[in-house]
Amino acid sequence: MLWPLTFYNAYKHKKEVKQLNLNELITKMTAGEVAGWGLLALALLLSIVQISPLKLNPWDRIFGWIGRKANGKIQGQLDALSAQVREMWINKHRQTLLIFARECRAGIDHSPDEWVNALNVADEYEKYCENNAVTNGIVKADTAYIRELYLQLSREHRI
Repeated sequence: MLWPLTFYNAYKHKKEVKQLNLNELITKMTAGEVAGWGLLALALLLSIVQISPLKLNPWDRIFGWIGRKANGKIQGQLDALSAQVREMWINKHRQTLLIFARECRAGIDHSPDEWVNALNVADEYEKYCENNAVTNGIVKADTAYIRELYLQLSREHRI
């Protein structure tokens, strides 16, 4: 850094300091000093804009961009994992309903807790299908069968 040393040396040796205009100052500075002061000025400007009432938030955008670039691969893996878990959840609910309906058709008795669980699974699955436009032909028929059988057994006081 050229100019602070100039002022220090002038003070130390009691010399008069010559005022430099901006052009002279820049021409006496090295490329590294110019780049450093330029980056400092840019950081100061971005910080002022960040805390101003304007909601431009340049630091948030810069760090958000860096984060997206750094975590892009991880985000892709997370999306793939999320899709896999969703498919597992759907298949587990379908399997539970299909097995329960098959057991009912085979005449296997179920406890009241098993009926409550099967009906809760059916409700969750139907809500998911409605919200996500999933078709469920066979499962829909088995769910209707389970609900009908539950009402019939309830009327007969067998549950």
